[in-house]
Amino acid sequence: MKSNKKIFLIIFFLCLFSTVHAADEDNRLWQTIIGEGKFNDNTAWYLELQGRIKDDIENFDQGFFRPALNFKITDQSKFWIGYAYIDTKATDLHSYEDRWWQQFQYDSSYKDLAWLSRTRIEQRHLSTEDQTAYRLRQQMRVSLPINRINNLHLLFWDEVFWNMNDTQWAGDNGFNQNRLFTGLMFKYNDASRFEIGYLNQYINGTNGSSNQINHVLSSNIVFGF
Repeated sequence: MKSNKKIFLIIFFLCLFSTVHAADEDNRLWQTIIGEGKFNDNTAWYLELQGRIKDDIENFDQGFFRPALNFKITDQSKFWIGYAYIDTKATDLHSYEDRWWQQFQYDSSYKDLAWLSRTRIEQRHLSTEDQTAYRLRQQMRVSLPINRINNLHLLFWDEVFWNMNDTQWAGDNGFNQNRLFTGLMFKYNDASRFEIGYLNQYINGTNGSSNQINHVLSSNIVFGF
């Protein structure tokens, strides 16, 4: 029980860190559909479709198409390689991003607590720019069952984004943004689940822009095949 309290305290202070700086704010909606399955015992596929709506959930922001493959290293670790096509609609600009990424994932558990670490490196190419942006993402995710009969879990994760080089369009080398999620996860079975909750996205302002805090209603539907 003490260990669970420590987790809640850590999440609480991360929330404070995400909101102490003056920033512009917006309410947004992110909805994701994911399909995944196995080719064999060591290789699996992944496909993600995501839509994001901004401006107090009124206007289209981004659309994502993200396929990937993952390769089993051990029972607890995987290596991923993937691609993302991102359609972004800004106020006066419509751009497209090609994003290649590689990822190492490790998951484990302690008693009822399940946790996952995800380290991702991205190579980002924007249609309106010549420079390639490199970014590191580190996510820690924990879940805890609260109703075993209905397979209902508390779900928390935090992800830090770090620019690895300077670009005019993606910002300077250094801290880029933080995403903190708290919500619920319902497992239909071992392969399929539904997640919904609140996501706080803090974006570090660059090139004269203000810091941004987005309050996001986020939902994921995962279908396992």
